[in-house]
Amino acid sequence: MIRKFIVPSLMLVLATVVHSCAKDKAQPPADIDCTTIDQSANTYNLKVKAILDNSCAAIACHDPIFGYNGINLATYDGAKNAFQTKDVLCTVKHRQGCTPMPQGAPKLADSLIAYLHCWAENNYPQ
Repeated sequence: MIRKFIVPSLMLVLATVVHSCAKDKAQPPADIDCTTIDQSANTYNLKVKAILDNSCAAIACHDPIFGYNGINLATYDGAKNAFQTKDVLCTVKHRQGCTPMPQGAPKLADSLIAYLHCWAENNYPQ
């Protein structure tokens, strides 16, 4: 009896999460002034990883296990690839035509979005 309930429930949860992590067509990034951010400290290891871990990877959506929509933001290579090919900035900026991320949570603070934007603009320093 329990199995009849658990399996369909897990399938429903999985389908909902997969759908919620999908992305739509993106808009161009908003203007952000990267001159106000110390680029030597705005690297994946020093700044970006913590933002992604706290907002995207550690919540079991874009981590190595689940990697919804082919996005793994828990590693440097995965994050760089996602930013280059999946238009992650569009989703975190809540731009028109993109699925707002993080799913089911408020938009990231503008200061955090600026770090992510400027990391990408500075060619993804590790």
